[in-house]
Amino acid sequence: MNALVLVAHADDEVLGAGGTIPKLVQSGWEVDVVILSEGVVRTRGAEQDNRPGARAACRVLGVGEPRFLGLPDQKFDQVPVTEIAATVAGESLDPDLIITHVATDLNLDHRLTCEVAKIVGRPHRKPIAIIGCEVPNASFWNGVPFPANYYVDISREIDLKIRAFEEYQWELKPYPHPWSRDGLRLLAQYHGVQSGFAFAEAFAVIRGYEGRMPGPLTRPNP
Repeated sequence: MNALVLVAHADDEVLGAGGTIPKLVQSGWEVDVVILSEGVVRTRGAEQDNRPGARAACRVLGVGEPRFLGLPDQKFDQVPVTEIAATVAGESLDPDLIITHVATDLNLDHRLTCEVAKIVGRPHRKPIAIIGCEVPNASFWNGVPFPANYYVDISREIDLKIRAFEEYQWELKPYPHPWSRDGLRLLAQYHGVQSGFAFAEAFAVIRGYEGRMPGPLTRPNP
């Protein structure tokens, strides 16, 4: 089985699915990480190159080099969505599962990435499951609760997720920022409380298929 982690920015793959990715790898899945941006942040007053962090984080998680598709950070809306989707399709990947963003995120790049995933994941030749991940702050701060209805037990992977995020020297923040070590742990613990695990990652099912989903399916939030 093949999984495509299709995210907007370098660090989103760890924030949203850093516990699920190694769990997929350990279960025999082939996992590709595709980052739509160029991996360089220029919107914070200084240039921050997150590409080395992304490569190191992927090594920690047990996957190969991430692919950067070169879109300008926070400017995805300047490129037609169909053109972005064609670029992703040109990577010649064959996913059974796509892990991406949700359409309710505050960050516009994330919302557009979700649209791209739905285009790329159309079931023309075979079923392709699509689930949206939760990126702390982008999913918290839009006035819309994250629509969690699928949980993956990451009780054994939570420390690995945090270690992978530590590779992002520009992004790791002090507590109580959600991108802190304690913030990531607390969020996973909260989703564990929701789902009956010690630690969990939450996802929103965009389209699901039996046998093409990671981890155990649990009851959705009421």
